[in-house]
Amino acid sequence: MRLHRLRISAFGSFPGVEEVDFDTLGAAGLFLIHGPTGAGKTTVLDAVCCALYGVVPGLRNSARTLRCDHAPPNRGPEVLLEATIRGRRLRIRRSPAWLRPKLRGQGMVTENAKVIVEEFKDDWVGLTTRIDEAGDLIGGLLGMNLDQFAQVAMLPQGEFARFLRADGDDRRKLLERLFSVRLFTGVEKWLADHRRETGRAEESLRAQVHAAVNQMRGAAGSALLAETALDPDSDPLGWSAALLAAADSAARDSAQACTASEATLESARARHDQARALAERRHRHADAVLRRDELESTAEERADLETLLAEAAAADRVLPLILQHDHRTALARAAIAQAEAVQVGDVGPEELAVLEQDYRDEIARLNQLEPEEARLALLRTARTEAASELLSLEKTEHEINDRLAVLPDDLQEAELRRTASHHAATTLPLAESAHEAAESTLNKVRHRDSLARSLTQAQANQRALLLALEQAAPHLFHDPDQVPSSESTLAQWERRCREEAARLQELSAEEARLGVVRDELRSLRSEGERFGRAEAEVGARLAELPGEFAAATAELGELRSRVAEIPAVEARCLAARGRFDAALRREELADELAEAEEVRRAATDEAQVMLDRLLAVRQARIDGMAAELAASLVAGEACVVCGSEAHPAPAESFADAPGAEDEEAAQADSDGAQSAREAAESRVATVASRLESAADQADGLPVGDAEAAWTAEEDVLSGLRALAATEEDLAARVETLRGELESARERAEEVRRALAELRAEEAALLGEQDRIVARLDEARGDDASVAERRTRIAGEADLISAAADAVAGAANAQAAYDAVRDTVDLTEEAAVQARTDAGLELARVRMTAAREPADAREVSQLTAELADLENRARQNAIDLASARTRAEQIAADENRLAEIIKTACGDDPTLAARMARLAIEADRLRAASAALRSAASAEAERETAHEAAVRAALDAGFRGIEDARAAVRTGAERTIMTDRLNALRDEHAAITALLSDPELLAAAAEPPPDLARLTEEREQAEHEHEDRTSTRDQARHRHDHLTALSADLATAVKRRVPAEAAHLLARRMAELANGTSTDNQWDMALSAYVLGERLRQVVDAANDRLTHMSGGRYLLQYDKRRSAASRTRSGGGLGLRVLDAWTGIDRDPATLSGGESFITSLALALGLADVVTAEAGGTDIGTLFVDEGFGTLDEETLDDVIDILDSLRQGGRAVGVISHVPELRTRIPTQLHVRKSRTGSTLTTHA
Repeated sequence: MRLHRLRISAFGSFPGVEEVDFDTLGAAGLFLIHGPTGAGKTTVLDAVCCALYGVVPGLRNSARTLRCDHAPPNRGPEVLLEATIRGRRLRIRRSPAWLRPKLRGQGMVTENAKVIVEEFKDDWVGLTTRIDEAGDLIGGLLGMNLDQFAQVAMLPQGEFARFLRADGDDRRKLLERLFSVRLFTGVEKWLADHRRETGRAEESLRAQVHAAVNQMRGAAGSALLAETALDPDSDPLGWSAALLAAADSAARDSAQACTASEATLESARARHDQARALAERRHRHADAVLRRDELESTAEERADLETLLAEAAAADRVLPLILQHDHRTALARAAIAQAEAVQVGDVGPEELAVLEQDYRDEIARLNQLEPEEARLALLRTARTEAASELLSLEKTEHEINDRLAVLPDDLQEAELRRTASHHAATTLPLAESAHEAAESTLNKVRHRDSLARSLTQAQANQRALLLALEQAAPHLFHDPDQVPSSESTLAQWERRCREEAARLQELSAEEARLGVVRDELRSLRSEGERFGRAEAEVGARLAELPGEFAAATAELGELRSRVAEIPAVEARCLAARGRFDAALRREELADELAEAEEVRRAATDEAQVMLDRLLAVRQARIDGMAAELAASLVAGEACVVCGSEAHPAPAESFADAPGAEDEEAAQADSDGAQSAREAAESRVATVASRLESAADQADGLPVGDAEAAWTAEEDVLSGLRALAATEEDLAARVETLRGELESARERAEEVRRALAELRAEEAALLGEQDRIVARLDEARGDDASVAERRTRIAGEADLISAAADAVAGAANAQAAYDAVRDTVDLTEEAAVQARTDAGLELARVRMTAAREPADAREVSQLTAELADLENRARQNAIDLASARTRAEQIAADENRLAEIIKTACGDDPTLAARMARLAIEADRLRAASAALRSAASAEAERETAHEAAVRAALDAGFRGIEDARAAVRTGAERTIMTDRLNALRDEHAAITALLSDPELLAAAAEPPPDLARLTEEREQAEHEHEDRTSTRDQARHRHDHLTALSADLATAVKRRVPAEAAHLLARRMAELANGTSTDNQWDMALSAYVLGERLRQVVDAANDRLTHMSGGRYLLQYDKRRSAASRTRSGGGLGLRVLDAWTGIDRDPATLSGGESFITSLALALGLADVVTAEAGGTDIGTLFVDEGFGTLDEETLDDVIDILDSLRQGGRAVGVISHVPELRTRIPTQLHVRKSRTGSTLTTHA
């Protein structure tokens, strides 16, 4: 990578636009960047890093903003860098984020960071404007990150001086930034994690074996455990086999006992069922005898019901003719009333029909005039529209005449305005020239006055700074041969101060190191106290944890024993729930049996009713068979009964006489009712059987007692399940305590080792503190401290530099003012007034000239409007005459049609009203004629119906119509009578049949059974069988559970052996990689070993240059031993020593002098740059910077160092040295001078 050009704007300490031509500086190979402290030398390097990476190195990147505070408010920070990277010439423009003023209103707004990357290919071609893409592109080409680039290309010598004296931890941090060891630290972490995982896995499997043994103990119970003599800890598999054999024997014994109790129970149940059936049959026979005696007293009631139902059946045959007679009578009365309501006098139906026809003819004639009436309405509408059109045309005529009266004058005024604007447009260039001349004169006057003010300010600044310098450093003014206001004198004073400050600066590292040593001593003592407290805390915890772990393990074993009882309790709970459900079913089935018996009685009654109805329908059809045959007679055809073709008086059918379909429907209803009765009887038998079974299953327990027994077993089971739910948490607590115990033991060992290391480090630091204090006391002189003396000398140098800048500024201001003083002779007020007058005239001419296009358009529009109005006036006169003629013709037609319509309407308002009135009169006449005819016909039909009803009543055996009407019964009344009669008949027949049942007769002859004794025998057999069944089920479940647990135990034992071997291997590998193994003699972690090899490569590369710069005296040596200040294992293997060839003894780098430290750290920096460059893929760094540290070198060593820097120029490389040492300005002629002032810094190139 080679830099070509850098442009800085409002960045760091540079408020303006500064440009650095690295091609010009690098042409000499070696160039110097110098300037006073704080001027911005490092800012130039920060700008290069910002262009490449978007950030700046070190803590400077955490600053609030990179923008220069001296820059104008609207100027944002920007850097532009042209560089060639791997043969590609790039131009990178970056603008960091900054706060700019809002475009509208008050306040600030954030301007986001931006980037533009371009590549030169015959011309600049854009590559990207995305920040992430730019970072990937440049980082990929360079092959290194910002930290690596800052170490390789900028060689911060001061940082490497600290690296040289640092402890192993600090060296590790720097090396980890430059060389990635994440892979190896990942291996260390993985091995440590793997050791913990295998340890947890091995402990978990061991716990699984113990848990399986405890579960088998809990499941077996004390009785089986007593039969097994083996120890589960020494032989878990043999112990489990013996336990299984004992469980199998117990299961076989309990099964044989259960089989015997079951046979006894079946015999007791059979005897009890036979006795209960006999008792029920005896009870049914007694109830039937009692009911038969009660039914003998209802014979008279049955006879009365039969008579009433027979009379109602006869009346039903006469009722249709009676109803028909009533209907005809009502119709006749209504027709007569309607005829009387029509007032037509003595006119007959025929005269009324003639009068109606006359009215209809008049309506037809009026219908022919309806089109004329509609045409009259259209004419009236047309007359209104014609009048409206006439008014509109007259209004338009007046508007056109008014506009024609004023339009010629408007056209003349517009032409005058167009002439004036055209003249202004021709004179506009003259006005613009006059205004520009006045503006130029004003700028010259202001520039002259500004230079005069600057000259006055510069002279005052020069006097003030020289006075301040004389007060601060009066010893500089004692030499009368030196003129304080001379630039050369001030430069000589500044050089002496800077040289002394540089010498004192070299001791700042010693002073800082003293503070670090004292802080480290305080930290070590504080850390020792902390480790002492930690040692006490860990010891106390180690005393508590074993007891807690043993208690938790015992509690877990007891819990698992209780949980093993769950299967037996579940079996008892299930049996109790069965008895409770059976008791509930028994209660429900008792209610259901009562309901089924009620349904059976209702179905029996309904079957009898349907049978009686079938018989009645069948008898009625036989009685009405003649009418049914008469209905099939056809005039002119022979009768099927007598053969005659004449049918003088056929029998009439009654309205409700049943037919064949009615008989079939009655038969179907009777069959359905019979089926329903049979189904009801079957349901009663089924429910009774289910009730008996439920009573047996409930063991005679009431519902409350059965529920209480079930609830008690449920409570016991819930308690055991709640305990089982806590098993997992308790097991996790045991595992947690086991892990805490292991961690506490490891922590105790770590604390012991750390305390030993702290004591050794404290002794080394105390010796180093004494050596540094002696050197600083010698260097500080009369000042309180080296820092105070260095601050005083640096302050004097800065004040001298400021005075020199002020003297140079005053001379420059005087020259600039003399150059422009005689160019103009006007005052600023006169120049401003001349510019204002020229500006007003220019504005007036521009305003008038701007109206020229609009004035021309206005003249054109007015001319066109005048021609258009004249054409419209002629056309409007023609339309007005035509409209008047059309309005007169419409008025004449309207008057003629109005007279014709008026004559036809007569006294009515309209033709429609007259036609409606005539239609109403015609309809009234037609209704009157029809009413007279209907009244005569209805009276004749009434007489015929009365004769038929009287004849039918006499034939049915009644004295007349009223006797037959009184015998009629409603359907509900007949239903009640029939239901009552059928119920009495059915119950009498059912009781008779029941008393004839042989089973009931035999049961009545038997003696009553002893149910109480048989019930007690059955219950005792059931309880005994239940107990033996529960014992058998528990034994079977225990055997099955122990079989499954035995398999789990065998699996756990099989898996534990390889887990123990895996954990042993993982622990040894983790200790070896982390430097805690006895096999690792250097106590060096894997990542530290890799970094140590990298450090060895750096030392080898650095010694190539250090041999030359030290005259062959010094060599760096890589030391695997932990450095004295390293407090952790991570510092192991990263030690540095300096071999002194003159004494043959290796030394601590902290014992080197300032100059020796500089050349050693420079060699180390160059060696590190070579290694990092090779690591990054051999990226060629064509522009290299070396920062500070040259002030501590004597003349001979400085020559050697410059020779080394010259050697870096091989291959066309450019090397920039950053220093304020005056001697380098004479040795390196190509320079970039950084100047600072109150308004910011500037750059000047001297090639």
